[in-house]
Amino acid sequence: MLTYAAQDLSNAALGGPIRIQDDRFIDGYGRTLSLRGLNVSGASKLPTTPNGLSHLTEGFYEQHRTVSFIGRPFPLSEARLHFRRLKEWGLPLIRLLVTWESISHAGPNPNTDIDLEYIAYMKELISLMSEYGLKCFICAHQDVWSRFSGGSGAPGWTFEAAGLDIESFADTGAAYVHGQDELRTVKRKEDDDHDEREAGGPFMWPSGYQKLGASTMASLFWAGDFLTPNLRCNRSGGKGQEEVGVQTFLQDAMIEAFGRLADEVGHLEAVLGFEPMNEPHRGLVNLHGFHGWNYDTDLHIGHCPSLSQSLALGSGYKQEVDYYVKSWPFPTRVSHKSVIDPKGRSAWLSHKCKEGKGEVDRPRGMGGCIWRAHGVWEWDEKNQKAVVLDDKYFDYDHRPGHEGREIEWYRDCYAPFLRCFNNRVSRLHPNHFSFIEPLPNEFMPPWSPSAHPPSDQLQKQKYATQTVIIEERPRNMVYSPHFYDLNVLFSKHHAWMSANVQGLSRGMFVLKGLYFGASGLLRNYTLQLRNILRHGRQSLGSIPTIIGEVGIPFDVNNHFAFITGNYDIQRILMNALISAMEANGLGFTLWNYNPDNCVEWGDGWNREDFSVVTSSAIPSAKPDYTNFAHEDDSLYHGGRVLDIIIRPYAMKTAGRPIRSRWDARTLRYEFEWESFPFLDKSSEKSRTTEIYIPNYHYRGHELNIISSNQKHAYDRELQTLRIWSEGGASATRYKVVIAIRDLERHLIGRVRKSRAAFPAKFPRRIIPPIVEVWLESVGVREILGIIVILVGILAFWIQVPLKKDLEGQI
Repeated sequence: MLTYAAQDLSNAALGGPIRIQDDRFIDGYGRTLSLRGLNVSGASKLPTTPNGLSHLTEGFYEQHRTVSFIGRPFPLSEARLHFRRLKEWGLPLIRLLVTWESISHAGPNPNTDIDLEYIAYMKELISLMSEYGLKCFICAHQDVWSRFSGGSGAPGWTFEAAGLDIESFADTGAAYVHGQDELRTVKRKEDDDHDEREAGGPFMWPSGYQKLGASTMASLFWAGDFLTPNLRCNRSGGKGQEEVGVQTFLQDAMIEAFGRLADEVGHLEAVLGFEPMNEPHRGLVNLHGFHGWNYDTDLHIGHCPSLSQSLALGSGYKQEVDYYVKSWPFPTRVSHKSVIDPKGRSAWLSHKCKEGKGEVDRPRGMGGCIWRAHGVWEWDEKNQKAVVLDDKYFDYDHRPGHEGREIEWYRDCYAPFLRCFNNRVSRLHPNHFSFIEPLPNEFMPPWSPSAHPPSDQLQKQKYATQTVIIEERPRNMVYSPHFYDLNVLFSKHHAWMSANVQGLSRGMFVLKGLYFGASGLLRNYTLQLRNILRHGRQSLGSIPTIIGEVGIPFDVNNHFAFITGNYDIQRILMNALISAMEANGLGFTLWNYNPDNCVEWGDGWNREDFSVVTSSAIPSAKPDYTNFAHEDDSLYHGGRVLDIIIRPYAMKTAGRPIRSRWDARTLRYEFEWESFPFLDKSSEKSRTTEIYIPNYHYRGHELNIISSNQKHAYDRELQTLRIWSEGGASATRYKVVIAIRDLERHLIGRVRKSRAAFPAKFPRRIIPPIVEVWLESVGVREILGIIVILVGILAFWIQVPLKKDLEGQI
């Protein structure tokens, strides 16, 4: 009989495909699966030809219809090494990033414009996964709509369909685009026209959601038929050509592109399903206001024109706008006013094709600002400002015969799209999962499993947008929200204090939202993730939850880790994140695994640096000192905080997991679970719990395994501990504890490894390693108690001779 590793997710190891039962993923034996893995990869946002790293500019505009993404996330010749790594690390779930642009960069016509060579590459890549027991779900990835508006996702031709000129975005403030902005900054410095207060940088990319380019495109994608009924597009149809609204034109093209991909790869064993869109943004739908963005939800950094100012800039009119810089305690503040002068250049294509519709499959907008053409605003020449004609324009339907009908983004835009996308990609594979998420940093509003309104209590909820989704839900839905420490993400700094941004942005008292030390950080993350899980269950009922993106920026604290090899701050952050997810019983896919990562440019996209592996392209960058012993092993080379990421956990549980806890310092692992009543005694697999025990930590250690009167067997080669439960007519609670027998030697070794990497200074230099081990084990409260005792003793010593001196004087 073949035996499989705990981290093996192949159908053979699971007794069939993964299924959903209430809020659990289960295998063919009815066991609960804990799914963990990585996003692969951050580089997939960018083409390989021409090299699309965001700081590069060659061919950026000229070749947008002829790019290639073949080789993202990595060449096929390297795939086996990367998949071996993920299996060895116990992270067999892949959130596989695919952009719309990678499939349809040439145009919208699925019969002529799909990149079939790229789809063939993806098919071959995914086919290899099952050899390593890996599973994946394919994420239709985007950020800020497109590379051409500072993010990733949509092809360049989508802007043309709206009548937007991507080459004018830098001059008109319609987008922040990394490479183009750096070129512009260099030119301004050469012309002595640069304000030193406006340092800028790629960290400003999230502010692009509010700029004209991305906000317009998102609005048209979600609600173009409601908001711009006069913007029509000619496309190829089944019986020649047909005219459709811009929303239909864009959505149908995107959905069919991923539908064609699903048709080719959906039957592969490794594919679990699709995620319709990464971090969606509502654009201008349900706009906060024409004259200012919502500070609590929209990042204010760099040039921050209001929508009315953006509309004016897009039409070539000079505007004086607020310039925001980083600050504390609030994330940003206005530094000064800054003038943006397009010098008459428009963000809109001026050529007006016949009837404004353009050639078939090549529409080019309306010959000017579509919002002006629809009566949203007009220019006041006397006062040199945009005048808003309808300040509630983006809250209502403007189609003839539907005027005045209120629209709400989740209910009327997002849910119908999810249904259409899921119907198409699962057409041939109805058992696929559909991974969905809310707007970033929001909770999902109520969405009933049936087409009936939820309870009155849910309809009155106050934790999410005040709406109720009635649309039919996708089959096999999985809730897949994201979680980041936004304070660390934005400030790129962490020391001893953390903030509950989730609570503070919702009115929490400031002092209540602050946490101190590593234990406080863990409590902070645990609470925020518990809220995400709790409100998700309130809104969606009993469905599985996986945190689709979660991770840390490795370039915190002025790149200190790269210079020194000391990743201890990153270790604290990552351990708190993963431990908090374990405390909430959450599966996850960490952001991200990118073998192209390098210290100079990070993940290659807007200088983000989240990859858990990095290349050794720059010799001056020092590797993580805790990985020194593994740097010559190709399975671990270049790893960052792998000693935290690689950890034991129960991958397959014969019952329901109750509690899981791992101590990264002592390597002690505890797991509790409860079997289900009437567990089938005839099936040994259904009674077998399989725990992943990574050799990265436990090779060379003898283990002390204590289980509650159960048989167990440890297979070191497969990194697997199997525990057999008896089962019975009633639920039974079980517990296992795994510890190393040479704990003291291990802890002293940790201290010596640290001292070898970073020579000890006074007073650490004079402290014996065994004393440092003891100090590490003592908590903050214990240390404070010891200090109080020492102060008391010192005071007593001082008081006694002083009392004798006084008595002698008397």
